[in-house]
Amino acid sequence: MNDGKSISVWYTEDERRSLEQAAALAGYRHLSKYIRDKSLNAGRHRTTADDSVEAWAERQELTGRLAEIERDQKAAHALLAMLLFLVRRKATTGEINELVLACEHAGAPAEVLAGSLPEFAALLDRFTEDS
Repeated sequence: MNDGKSISVWYTEDERRSLEQAAALAGYRHLSKYIRDKSLNAGRHRTTADDSVEAWAERQELTGRLAEIERDQKAAHALLAMLLFLVRRKATTGEINELVLACEHAGAPAEVLAGSLPEFAALLDRFTEDS
């Protein structure tokens, strides 16, 4: 009943590895079926200009969100380093408790230092600037 014919296609090792990963993520057990389905669907569905503009806008939004997350993470790491420095400098228990309380009530890392140690807040801003 099988009236199809096979076609040889050559891939580099990296291309094949990438193709195998894509097939596995798509739920295919056989690489050949994945290649067949992808090649046949590619000709049937053409993205319109609106689709590509929407996809571009979505990618730009995601890129912006990722950059914001990275800045926040960098600020949190810098703040943690500063707090650890203060603790290692033999800060008193009262000072450590004050820092912990400030951290619990702060919305952003810079708010912890802005009130009590403005020079550290300025350092935190400098460390987390976009390069």
